[in-house]
Amino acid sequence: MKNFKKIKLLTMLALFAIAGQSQVHFRLEGNIGMPEFTGQFKIYDIVGEQAIDSGRIVKGEIIPIEGQIPELVQCILQCTSDQLTGDDDKGVSLGYLFLAEGTTRIEGTQKQMLQTSGTPICQERKDFEQAEEAIEAKYKDGPSDKIMDEIGELCQQHISRHTSDVYGLYLLISEGSYVLKPAVWLDLCAKLEAGLSERNHANTFLMENIARTKVSMTARAKTDVGCPFTDFAVEYDGKTTRLSDYVGRGKYVLVDFWASWCGPCRAEIPNIIAAYNKYKDSGLEVLGVATWDKPEATLKAIDEEKIPYPQIINSQKIASDIYGISGIPEIILFGPDGTIVARGLRGKAIDAKISEVLNKK
Repeated sequence: MKNFKKIKLLTMLALFAIAGQSQVHFRLEGNIGMPEFTGQFKIYDIVGEQAIDSGRIVKGEIIPIEGQIPELVQCILQCTSDQLTGDDDKGVSLGYLFLAEGTTRIEGTQKQMLQTSGTPICQERKDFEQAEEAIEAKYKDGPSDKIMDEIGELCQQHISRHTSDVYGLYLLISEGSYVLKPAVWLDLCAKLEAGLSERNHANTFLMENIARTKVSMTARAKTDVGCPFTDFAVEYDGKTTRLSDYVGRGKYVLVDFWASWCGPCRAEIPNIIAAYNKYKDSGLEVLGVATWDKPEATLKAIDEEKIPYPQIINSQKIASDIYGISGIPEIILFGPDGTIVARGLRGKAIDAKISEVLNKK
């Protein structure tokens, strides 16, 4: 009898716990922008890695669907046409959208693109995108670092309001990794890790992505603007070359971390050569650091691009790991004492920053 009462009590407590969990009631309606499509769709939770509901689309129109979800969910719609059979293509995936309390309306503009409205999170996403576009328009012909700084502040504000849901996580990864200061990114990441529910920690790929970015951001925080340079040594063809052979020796040094196979890297080389020719007699040195590249390919590219400044060849991951570089080109300006003056320079910003610092001398 005692065991029966104990089991009954535990069952009641379990049911009470389930009933006490907050549930979000959602409704999804609208048009996917594909009038030729009739078929089924599944709402697939990207972070939770599971289908959470399903419905039907007729001539592009979503038959309204309602349901319950445990919290805000980031989704895609996995659609399968009635006309697909056998080994045919399985259909299309449309996204991204966030399902929340209330009615989310979809307006498809073209394949793979969805506009959503109807809930506060939809409006917040729209506000973010419009504010981002306004910043880019304001500095259309201005320095790129100003754009990055203002979008970074915008991103920080939005993530700070969502440190316990997947929208904050989405912004941290999709936007924050590029525009946030490393220390800010790490602080927001720690808050999200503490604030997210267990189900949002279950995505192995996502968590591994965050772990890799944390390593990179930790390195970036130690090599951010205002920090002293960190030396490294690279061996190639029987010779050891160090960053300190060039940096911290009384001159401004523009360092280009690049690779021969990288299209954007090759596109920046003319800008760097122009800066070298313009300022080499005014106290500027330029250095290339071949990253993640085969030495023979690097040498071939140097010849093809007619690069006149010295290179550290065969750095592979040595330099990129130390400086937290996850994408190239990464162009860094070091001051005469080796202090990092600027990072992430591109295009017109290269000349603008060099001109600024040399005119202050």
